[in-house]
Amino acid sequence: MMQQKQPFLILVVDDEPPIFDLITTTAQTRFPQATFVNTRSVQETLDYLQNQEADLPQLILSDIDLQQSRDGFDLLDEIRTKFKGKIPVIMLTVLADPTAVKRAYDKGVTAYTQKPEDMTGWRNYIDTLKAYWHDTNFLPSTPPT
Repeated sequence: MMQQKQPFLILVVDDEPPIFDLITTTAQTRFPQATFVNTRSVQETLDYLQNQEADLPQLILSDIDLQQSRDGFDLLDEIRTKFKGKIPVIMLTVLADPTAVKRAYDKGVTAYTQKPEDMTGWRNYIDTLKAYWHDTNFLPSTPPT
């Protein structure tokens, strides 16, 4: 098992506070190495990333539907342009439409996942997130030690 730098920062872009609360509550015991930060819009996310450029998150989980004039696809475009692959972006959405999946991958998303429907699903999602992104995968911001 690899040792990642602490904390393992995950930015959650979702405009629904209950979703962020569900993620952080589930992760407290299942992924304690992670620190989660929430932004709720494209502009808030870009401002956050600009201010944190020296210490970018290791991972971004982004909803597509942000109830704003700009959505998760717009955010993905901005991140890919401004941060040039430095941050993996995972779409975490209720949208299971094949057209949306294709569009996300065409824009350079790292992974496309569907929001779980119940607590068991959320626990499994957080376990998988930790196992792959923290325990197994090398990230640009955390070279192997």
